[in-house]
Amino acid sequence: METIEFQAHGFVMIDLVPDKDMQTARHIEESLLDEINAKHSGLFCEKYRCETENDLIDVFNKIKKRLKDKGEISYIHIEGHGSKESLKLLDSSVITWDKIFEHFREINILCKNNLFFSSGACQSAYAFKAATITKPSPVFGMLAPEKIIETGSVLDGYIAFYKSLICNESLNDAFNAFADATDGKQYALIFSQLLFKKAAYKYIKEHCMRKGRKERLDSVLTQAVNSTGIQVRKARKLLKKELGKPQAIKLKKFHDTFMMIDKYSENGIRFEFDAVNFERKIKSGELKIV
Repeated sequence: METIEFQAHGFVMIDLVPDKDMQTARHIEESLLDEINAKHSGLFCEKYRCETENDLIDVFNKIKKRLKDKGEISYIHIEGHGSKESLKLLDSSVITWDKIFEHFREINILCKNNLFFSSGACQSAYAFKAATITKPSPVFGMLAPEKIIETGSVLDGYIAFYKSLICNESLNDAFNAFADATDGKQYALIFSQLLFKKAAYKYIKEHCMRKGRKERLDSVLTQAVNSTGIQVRKARKLLKKELGKPQAIKLKKFHDTFMMIDKYSENGIRFEFDAVNFERKIKSGELKIV
């Protein structure tokens, strides 16, 4: 893997850890500040305890404002309790990852697909399912647990991660340090390139092949007949021809939107994608993405 450099100007720690639990957010923040001060790096570090959904959204709005006013990118870390679908706030209410990722998407657009998000909340890696190839990516990258994990392992892993990140300014090196300090197999390290490929793979498998293609044809056929009054037989023939065409052009358009190449042309160099080869490998069975 090529070296992925650290692209943030500082850290925003979102603390959703109940008072009765080990205060992982506070310990990680203290470690971060010690490392920042020791290296005289000039990075900022802020921690926010969020009782309610409004508190959390206020933090996201501060991150957006900092980007608009100063051009400063925040690395976002969340500590607390989570599940595959949502994050628990300190007032015991929950907010879905879908809603959180809508705010992340706005932030990520402002920073040209450079937002990195990490979390110690259990199963928060499943938040990536909130991504869709029809919209810009909500994050450039994310590191989060796929399983229910022990608090101590979270603390050890992320302290090692941040120390390496500040010293070496490399996400690759930081993840290696993280994996050495805890069980890296319980976590997912995902970048927007892989997020796109997962979503595009699912799109082709579910809508452009075998049963999925037939269901898509039936759905589009019904819409066409109802909206235009065209004869069913003629509509089916036209749609079969259209759906039988390669999807590479459409995939490339999706990719340019997801990776923000349509907004920032320089991202075309950062994120190369061979849509023709990608489609061919999926349909031939050469490529399988879990």
